[in-house]
Amino acid sequence: MKLKKVLASGLVVAMMAGMLTGCGGGGGDTGSTGNTGSASSDNTTSSSSNQGSSSNSQSASSGEIVNLKWVTIGNGMPTNYDSWIASVNSYIGEKIGVNLEMEVIPWGDWDNRRNIIVSTNEPYDIIFGNGNNYIADINLGAYADITDLIDANMPGLMELMPEKYWDGVRVKDRIYGVPTYKDSSITNYAIWDKELVDEYSIDIKSLTTLDSLTGTFETLKADKNDYPVYIKNDGLYFIFDVYDQIGGGTQILGVRFDDKEGRVCFTLEEPDIMNQLKIIHEWYQKGIINPDAATLTEGRVYNMWRVAQGWESAGVTSWGPQMGKEVVVQQIEKTILSNETVRGSLNMVSINTKYPEKCLQLLDLVNCDTKLRDLFYFGEEGVNFEYTADGKVHKINNDWALAGYTQGSFFTVTLEDTAEFNQWDEVKALNEAAESSVMLGFTFDTNPVSDQLANCREIWLRYKSEVMTGVQDPEVVVPKIKEELLKAGWQDVMDEAQKQVNEFMGK
Repeated sequence: MKLKKVLASGLVVAMMAGMLTGCGGGGGDTGSTGNTGSASSDNTTSSSSNQGSSSNSQSASSGEIVNLKWVTIGNGMPTNYDSWIASVNSYIGEKIGVNLEMEVIPWGDWDNRRNIIVSTNEPYDIIFGNGNNYIADINLGAYADITDLIDANMPGLMELMPEKYWDGVRVKDRIYGVPTYKDSSITNYAIWDKELVDEYSIDIKSLTTLDSLTGTFETLKADKNDYPVYIKNDGLYFIFDVYDQIGGGTQILGVRFDDKEGRVCFTLEEPDIMNQLKIIHEWYQKGIINPDAATLTEGRVYNMWRVAQGWESAGVTSWGPQMGKEVVVQQIEKTILSNETVRGSLNMVSINTKYPEKCLQLLDLVNCDTKLRDLFYFGEEGVNFEYTADGKVHKINNDWALAGYTQGSFFTVTLEDTAEFNQWDEVKALNEAAESSVMLGFTFDTNPVSDQLANCREIWLRYKSEVMTGVQDPEVVVPKIKEELLKAGWQDVMDEAQKQVNEFMGK
């Protein structure tokens, strides 16, 4: 179902006027449940009575400031939080009548703290998340259904982000999360040490499949006495990226992204995956892969070759500098758009917020207003960054604690003065050219087979590291894995998934 754009022109004008004329200063009601206060409602949004939190939905009267709380991840609370948030609130108070409070949870505490907030209905209005918790939290009833509020409250993001990215967060044709429009499709690149490429005249354009690489790796292994493929325990996981996991949460269940028949697969048995697993096992036996790979939880800094998700210029801006080497890169496979790629960074509105419309207006502004986007991405102007005479950003320090990928689009961030080109243009072009998975917009309802699926996930996790790093011979171990899976109810999972996929595809 497409997002409907049927607002009368007079209503659009009224809505935009309300967004831009908030009164600065003065405290109003809080949006978070559990806090006291009252607010009068208005009719500035359409179809709000159809969304999940309509019974709690209130909109601030014109000129009133409402308080919202946003929970996100980063390096913890910024040391200059008070002065930074004052700058933010001065700006958004005037723009949309919102006073914001942030809780920035450190990386190591994120999972536990976030789970507590959601499961105990702790007060918040907006919370960051991703595909790992999106469906589970929807099933808990944690988030507001924002489907019918998006058009009226997020005009900027509606224009900026192609509609297919909204499809990536649909669950049973309803939307509960706002995607962070950034590198929201997946493109994998082989990253090579340029020194080796030059020394051996390696034609990296011809080496984009695993089977094409074996001879080159054998030569590098013999000459350099090192491991051309140095990996940790998740192995060469990118081989599964051509399979849409359909919300099942495991690599071994999926539909190939370009399979118009929508056949649900046990991916380990698929010829393309099996052949690649056999090559990985061959590499392990030949010493091309480091022998301790299956037990390593961290890789190493230097790699002759590796594969990473990103964009071509990341070789200059990120991958090379991280390795301390000049690198060259080559795209492998196609650029793919799927639910998983879109759901890598989301912001959800609490089912208990009194102001779902204001939450969306805030997220729209953070995504689309460059001044506000810079405040979130770089920190406080004059403390963390400053603008140069030619309108670029000069970072005064690297102390800013918020994680830029969690907040809003990359495509409205001001370029830094160190940038020789606009890498975000490259990312946007990849997004626009991405080939959509046939399963875009479909999410497997796992409830009918939740126990079987959980048991099957655990079985795969027991074998995963040794399969993906080449320790185990796939022709021997995959039948063994399948036997265990079938005893745990794997066929029930496959049958239920196929039934739902068929319904989605109109079969």
